[in-house]
Amino acid sequence: MRTIALSINKGGVGKTTTTKNIACAAVEAGLNVLVLDMDTQQNSTNWGRRREKQEKSLPLVKFSTEQDLPEELKRAAKAGCDLVVIDTPPGRSSEAMAAVEAADLVLVPFWNDQDCYDGVTKTTALTRRLGKEAYGVLNFATPNSKSHEETARDVLKAIGLPIAPTVIHRYDVHRLANVEGLTALELEPHSHAAQEITALWQWLSAVLQLGNRAQMQKGIKA
Repeated sequence: MRTIALSINKGGVGKTTTTKNIACAAVEAGLNVLVLDMDTQQNSTNWGRRREKQEKSLPLVKFSTEQDLPEELKRAAKAGCDLVVIDTPPGRSSEAMAAVEAADLVLVPFWNDQDCYDGVTKTTALTRRLGKEAYGVLNFATPNSKSHEETARDVLKAIGLPIAPTVIHRYDVHRLANVEGLTALELEPHSHAAQEITALWQWLSAVLQLGNRAQMQKGIKA
């Protein structure tokens, strides 16, 4: 079982959207996936409830406290879960630290804004203290514009945080899919937004060495 934490001490940067997209891309690849929502706003949890109305059984979405996290991860491993994706609250919190500490990999979603870069710096320092592999994920980039990407790569290079090769652009389908308890990959599978999520997952599954497991799972289902 692999565990990913999405963390940055800044709100509104796409942690929950990225969590949902990664989780559903992993399900599409044939993995058993659990989303643990540690944010008291419970946006991932509420999305999961909307998802139930679409008769989507995976990913399983559960709210978890810091105290419950170790037991939730033990139960997930025992149940044969392949991937756990943890959505953390914004700001400096013990929940975010616990999630980062429990993770095999940390993703730091951000967008092109100075406050975000301050948050990236602080979260990067946390991952280093805990000895965790981490990558930045640029969200909300303007389609057909390279300036956001160029700035982000330069800033993260200065911070010393590697950046994921796939940039997630600002497409309205992400908002529309959320209303239905879905993701862009499900609502508009041939859209540019869906293609970006697929590319992000392919890179991420390679980093986590989940590709072989996904192929095996697909073979079992077939």
